[in-house]
Amino acid sequence: MKKVAEFEKVSFEQFLKDWIDTFGDCKKENVLNVYENIKLPKRATKGSAGHDISIPFDISVASGCNLKIPTGIRCKMDEDYVMLVFPRSSLGIKKGIRLLNTTAVIDSDYFYADNEGHIFICLKNTSSEVVKFKSGDNIVQAVFVPFGTADTEEVTTERVGGLGSTTIEDRR
Repeated sequence: MKKVAEFEKVSFEQFLKDWIDTFGDCKKENVLNVYENIKLPKRATKGSAGHDISIPFDISVASGCNLKIPTGIRCKMDEDYVMLVFPRSSLGIKKGIRLLNTTAVIDSDYFYADNEGHIFICLKNTSSEVVKFKSGDNIVQAVFVPFGTADTEEVTTERVGGLGSTTIEDRR
């Protein structure tokens, strides 16, 4: 099997910044405990295409609510690959959880973004029940896929920002 990517943690400083941006001010020690619980994604079996990504903290999501999860991970991959993120089937079928952006697309240059390529997962609870997650629960799976382009022009714009930054103006 061809290895095309490697997962690693973002720095604690980046994780803390993103945690505060997502959940508000908190004790640094509490966030350090969450950071230490981050597990790097891995495949469950030798035939698994998806690398399971887990949540690094306990939380409940009320019916109809959204949750933006700072995973604490980033991924360096070959430049002709893209990482697609899908919900685990048990989340949708058993718990009514959906990805807000249906399928997350993580480009190879996202690793170099100004947020260290920190991967976030955004979920929506479509069920009528509160859904509880425990630290270490696998929530989504990442699959690496080669891609080609149809452009006839040479693209020279480089990524600067993090989430949603491919819509930025050319900053040359």
